[in-house]
Amino acid sequence: MRNKLMLLVGAAAGYVLGARAGRERYDQIADQANKAWSNPKVQETVEQVKAKAPELSQKVSEQAKATADGVKSKVTGHEATGADGSYENASGSLDGDGEATVDTTGFGPGGEKLP
Repeated sequence: MRNKLMLLVGAAAGYVLGARAGRERYDQIADQANKAWSNPKVQETVEQVKAKAPELSQKVSEQAKATADGVKSKVTGHEATGADGSYENASGSLDGDGEATVDTTGFGPGGEKLP
């Protein structure tokens, strides 16, 4: 029983001392962060970023759209899906009834380039 009591007292003391040290260190870090944030050079940089943000946002949006359009044109190639469930691409097709036709040249698109 005495050992359990000593263990609990030791744990409680460790918790209190650790919490105090932790709080002091937290306060030190918070003070340093506040000093850095209130630095005039930091605030000047923040204002510059705020001023350029709309312009950069527009550029990023335009580049993303152009990239998406380029990818879309590469992906779609020669393929089509009909409302009846039919599908067609460069190597064959599947009609709405499930009947498949396959490119009979042997190698599909680009087959003429194979040895």
